[in-house]
Amino acid sequence: MEGKYLLLLILMLLYIGLVKWFSLLGDRREIGHRRLFWISLLLTPAMGLAFLLSSQERKVHFYTEEGFKCERCSFVFSEKLPACPFCLKEGIRSELKPVRKFMT
Repeated sequence: MEGKYLLLLILMLLYIGLVKWFSLLGDRREIGHRRLFWISLLLTPAMGLAFLLSSQERKVHFYTEEGFKCERCSFVFSEKLPACPFCLKEGIRSELKPVRKFMT
């Protein structure tokens, strides 16, 4: 009798492990990992695999924006200023360096 429960426990752990693995694969897809987790858990991992394969890759477009960063306080400004106004309040003149900020 104990062997049946052990086998059932092993099968349940394998089922949940397979569902979790599919959900991790769905993180880079349009369907997302949470939705794929619940589909795989409730409708079997085979249906989860079908949804995973039918889902497209997630499209993320990165673009950059010009900014100006204070070397002392690390604050980034969107417009060119002669010096950092926050550092000027403390009596320190700090030049701003041009940087490229990643935006999504």
